[in-house]
Amino acid sequence: MKAVTFAEYGGPDVLRVADVEEPHPGPGQVRVAVRASSVNPIDWKARSGMLRDVMAVSFPVIDGREAAGVVDEVGTDVSGVAVGDEVFGFAVGGSAAEHAVLDDFARKPPGLSWEAAAALPVAVETSVRVFTVLGGVGEGQTLVVNGAAGGVGVAAVQLARARGARVIGTAGEANHDFLRSLGAEPTTYCDGMVDRIRALAPEGVDLAVDTAGKGWRPRLDRADR
Repeated sequence: MKAVTFAEYGGPDVLRVADVEEPHPGPGQVRVAVRASSVNPIDWKARSGMLRDVMAVSFPVIDGREAAGVVDEVGTDVSGVAVGDEVFGFAVGGSAAEHAVLDDFARKPPGLSWEAAAALPVAVETSVRVFTVLGGVGEGQTLVVNGAAGGVGVAAVQLARARGARVIGTAGEANHDFLRSLGAEPTTYCDGMVDRIRALAPEGVDLAVDTAGKGWRPRLDRADR
């Protein structure tokens, strides 16, 4: 089968479309005919060699970590999913290929596009994990999401709103209407961010999440008070 691979660390120029062996599912896994595969920051960080000290790889590597597609093989110990079902989830051994093996997956809702489904696993799992670390997010709480218009931020906003929390989201002004459509109250980041958040929530906020990773955590902590 065809797959997007890299056999050395480097920039996008090291990516190649190559012929590789088809994968097959093991226990608890399914194989899909891939309809869409997403790109995440961890993908280019791994490809560049930035993570070589913490993430061992064996070249050549098939790019990608999440995919959406149609099940064409089912491993043992799998129930509730059959050949022909549309699913999305995390890939084992790469997702940027004609076929991918998924070991953590869910059915794709009929109204969800292949592209949107393939973009969900990393962002949603990250948001859920963060909320778990924070001790849960729920009714009556006010949450600040820094970088709310990014992949993880968008998932965090929607999950928090679905759980009844009020969400203040930081983003560039071009994305403010988008954040409003998700139920968040937008404001801009950078200088004066804490004062703007305090103006929106003079009683303080309960939780703050920094999805941007640009060193804003101390300022978000001050917004809690």
